[in-house]
Amino acid sequence: MAARPAVTPLTVPARPPNTSAARGVVRCSARAAIGVATTLLRNPDWILKRTAPILYQLALKRHELLARRGVVVVRDQAMSIPDQIAFGARLGELHVHPAYAQSEHPEALHIYGDENSKMVPGEGWHSDVSCDERPPGVSMLRIETTPSVGGDTAFSHQGALLRSLSGTMQSFLRTLKARHSGDLPWRNAYKSVDPKMYPRNLHPVVRTHPITGEDALYVNSGFTDRIWDMEDWESDALLRMLFDRIAYDVELQCRVRWEPNTVTFWDNRVVQHRACWDYFPEKREGWRVTTVGEKPYLAN
Repeated sequence: MAARPAVTPLTVPARPPNTSAARGVVRCSARAAIGVATTLLRNPDWILKRTAPILYQLALKRHELLARRGVVVVRDQAMSIPDQIAFGARLGELHVHPAYAQSEHPEALHIYGDENSKMVPGEGWHSDVSCDERPPGVSMLRIETTPSVGGDTAFSHQGALLRSLSGTMQSFLRTLKARHSGDLPWRNAYKSVDPKMYPRNLHPVVRTHPITGEDALYVNSGFTDRIWDMEDWESDALLRMLFDRIAYDVELQCRVRWEPNTVTFWDNRVVQHRACWDYFPEKREGWRVTTVGEKPYLAN
């Protein structure tokens, strides 16, 4: 059995005091692996100030901080939707979600749940829109309205997960490709979209991060529907094993507790996430902006 990645436990009070150390991550037992950075910037004009350390490292150093950390959390960032879009554009070409191409702000995906919701976006583990030929690289989610309790976002580090597998399994996975299909999550959720527009693409099961060179698992239960060139039962068995590892290996996960006007960035090339819908019938609302990434590849 492969040795587990080194883990540095992080203990946070159940309802922490209002300090920069306590207000960030709810739980991150794999901090050494996922490396979540929590940064507080009190200045609401940080979008326009290049002196802000997180802005400099995110926008001017080609996402180096985010690529190495996986997730970055910033508190107290009141901004308009156009401001969020403008900042997102500094990180790269912006992605337009197929279901929202006709909205007033097509680059900003509305994230919403209340007592009338029958589903909320992102309930299952996924990497954003991985069915695209060039899936999103960086996602930037700003939550404006939070419930009194719950509504966290959980993250799982796919580089650490890959390294936790046996060498034999890692080598096997590196030889495979998987199909990612928009039909899987969107058929019932977005009836306004023509099913013919649902993208489907083959991606390597293990992909290489273009900045860090780190390899990470790249399949998810939200979009990946089969391993290519396998019998259905073989594909189903392998995907189920990997999906279960993603969902249940909490040592490779962290959770972000939202407060109004919190902004969280994550790198879809190395982490997956899921929204915790545990706040019914309360309201949770925000906006997500994502950049278009490169076509996934596995370096030799």
